[in-house]
Amino acid sequence: MDKIRKKIDKLDEQLVKLLDERMGLAFELGKLKKSEGRDVLDTAREVEVFNKLQALPKETIRDDEIKELYEQIIRISRLHGKRGMR
Repeated sequence: MDKIRKKIDKLDEQLVKLLDERMGLAFELGKLKKSEGRDVLDTAREVEVFNKLQALPKETIRDDEIKELYEQIIRISRLHGKRGMR
């Protein structure tokens, strides 16, 4: 059990690092969108992201679970994008 938990801990560290990087990019994207007079919300892009994720090969996680996770990730990314627009 400890071995599996250590692997999970390592993956969690990697996920946090990647999510932090993603939020930084969302912030930068917000700055760019502001300079172009665009809104943070881009529904077409969000649909594109979900479609790409759905097409990825997966062994265990289901598409509806990925969608649920990414709805939250995108919601938080929008917040970072709005911060970039200030």
